[in-house]
Amino acid sequence: MSEKPTISANEALDNFFEIVREEAAANPKFGRRLLEAIGHTVQYRGEEALAAIDPVAVARQGYDEFRRTSMSMKLKDIKKVGEASGLFVKGNRYPAAVGPMVDALWERADEKREFLAPRRREAAE
Repeated sequence: MSEKPTISANEALDNFFEIVREEAAANPKFGRRLLEAIGHTVQYRGEEALAAIDPVAVARQGYDEFRRTSMSMKLKDIKKVGEASGLFVKGNRYPAAVGPMVDALWERADEKREFLAPRRREAAE
């Protein structure tokens, strides 16, 4: 039976971070969560936003950023994001234009953001 070669701590860390980088590239939600955990704000637009977006997290950055991010997507994709995040109920009717759909998503994301904010403050106390 062969033993694994001994490597330095730096090599082990390089291997570890290579795996994390690969996973973050393959799984945009994981990548976004990692960056948020270390305090970085990343802007996603278009197809990239669809794969990684958390509307409530974007709502924390304010209405203007929420609108810029959401307006970069197609109507059907905004609806998918709303449904995937639980802010829209699948099968319900929503606006048939991008602007009003973004506003509908904003209302729900902002409401959830405000609902979650007091809990975080209480948890910190």
